[in-house]
Amino acid sequence: MAACTSTTTVTQPNRSTATCFDSAKVRGLYDEWAHKAADTNLSDGMDMAQVVGSLRATREIALELALATAADPVAARHFKDAADAYLKAPPIPPHASLDAMSRSDIYRLDTATGEGSSAMYAGIDALNNSPVPFC
Repeated sequence: MAACTSTTTVTQPNRSTATCFDSAKVRGLYDEWAHKAADTNLSDGMDMAQVVGSLRATREIALELALATAADPVAARHFKDAADAYLKAPPIPPHASLDAMSRSDIYRLDTATGEGSSAMYAGIDALNNSPVPFC
């Protein structure tokens, strides 16, 4: 019974000295995102199924970066914002063509990818100015 009523103090390590970003992981995810994001640029005759897959991949990568950079809430928030931006893309049937899409859907797709990219770059800027070091 005494063991149940005793108090134990747990000390947390100082986050700023005990935490660092895995530079290889962050760099790898960023490089993967850059490759996939390039496949979301719209042009005539492009494979829309590839665009759909790349949008899904860029969102997943942004979420992974948010988790990998959770030690810096500002950077992590930007990466989460990027993931949310990619969700704003309109649904695209896999066999659709750019010519078959409405102007409104093309605008929404372009806006979603632009906002996603801007948030990703803001996340990278936040990492470059972060008090949390890279390992």
